[in-house]
Amino acid sequence: MRISKHQLSHMKLLTVLLVCGLFLDALAQSNVYDKFRTRERSNKGYLSVEDELKLAAEVHAEMLKKTRLVQNRELTQYIESLGQRLASKSERRDIPWRFFVVDDPSVNAFATLGGYVYVHTGLISATTSEAQLASVVGHEIGHIVGRHGLENVKKSQKFGTLAGIATIAGAVLGGRSGAQIGEMAGGLIAGGYLMKHSREAEREADFLGLYNIRNADYNTGGMIQMFEMLASLNPNQMGSIMSSHPAPRERAANTRREIDQYLRGTDARGRANSAEFQRIKSLVPSPQTNRKVRPRG
Repeated sequence: MRISKHQLSHMKLLTVLLVCGLFLDALAQSNVYDKFRTRERSNKGYLSVEDELKLAAEVHAEMLKKTRLVQNRELTQYIESLGQRLASKSERRDIPWRFFVVDDPSVNAFATLGGYVYVHTGLISATTSEAQLASVVGHEIGHIVGRHGLENVKKSQKFGTLAGIATIAGAVLGGRSGAQIGEMAGGLIAGGYLMKHSREAEREADFLGLYNIRNADYNTGGMIQMFEMLASLNPNQMGSIMSSHPAPRERAANTRREIDQYLRGTDARGRANSAEFQRIKSLVPSPQTNRKVRPRG
């Protein structure tokens, strides 16, 4: 049977369309989190754990000079309890974790080094369930598990952005005085190096955070809801550091794909809300509109 040129062209077109369809289908099923599944996470190549904790304490001391922390005991204890629940199920159970509430109306949270995590009052007010709040805290824990702050310290040295400060290495830092470590901490904060992560680091923190909330028996759908809520916010309601994050809708899609492929059903069970969460929200101080918002990462 002879095939005409017209039929041949038609068959070629169908073949191209089929191949393109298969490619697009494979692309739709690809998972950006795959690269993070077998990644080894340790302090190798960074500061030792001991020196990370020393620097983290100094960074916190410097933060207190510029950051207003909430003193309400019930509110701070609630965030501490929620954070400890998540941290105890993370890949860094061996370090001391500390959680603080920052009196800041922007919808944000950030982590530095060595187990220090900060949650803005604006975030607590904006969330509508405990699972949503837990997803953000889990994400910040993910930054510390992923050593993203330590990576930023390393980059700041490599590119000479910490002018006048000698190389920070475990053995060197271990012998420095408190004043010298404080100088390093101040330089890191002033330059905004610690909390401004790459988009890949943000994706890894999302990945680690998702499994963290799953392991702590929270409803994983809270993370999707959180990203959808972020997508609906005015950029002025969030810290400027959020511009370095992947788009919220992309993050929601990444999370949905991971749940569908590996965690099916966890978005329909687990802890989603609590009466305590609703009560705690009423303790959040009203925003001081005349106070300048200091965005973090």
